[in-house]
Amino acid sequence: MTEEREPGTVSGRSGINAGGNVSIGDVSGQVAIGENISQIQSIKGADIEKLRKSLLDFQKGLAKLDLSEEDKIIINGDISAAIKESKKDKPRLSMIKDRFESTIDIIKESGKTIQNISELYEPAKKLAKLVGLGIAILV
Repeated sequence: MTEEREPGTVSGRSGINAGGNVSIGDVSGQVAIGENISQIQSIKGADIEKLRKSLLDFQKGLAKLDLSEEDKIIINGDISAAIKESKKDKPRLSMIKDRFESTIDIIKESGKTIQNISELYEPAKKLAKLVGLGIAILV
């Protein structure tokens, strides 16, 4: 249940206030809908190293998939871009997540499965967790 406070401002009982610009920082898995909303998802220190290592391990495991040349080019481009982003001083986790999701989608569209290839599945599980995705995306 909500209550009117002043024109254009609504407050929910759980402490959510809306009205004017909204900015959410350092989030994992949250969603906001509306105008003038920004979310910043960041990753720090040791997790960046884990992310980078998982990306490199995942890239190595991709060789185990029997994909068309076109799919290989796209997937390698996505993962290479994610690795490059992970090396920046302030990597954009949303970009890495998007590239990883794109890779997973292409693998699924080709009829291949990640979970049957341990060299691919283990780093993919770690990546999914680090970028805020559930492992269900890998199935």
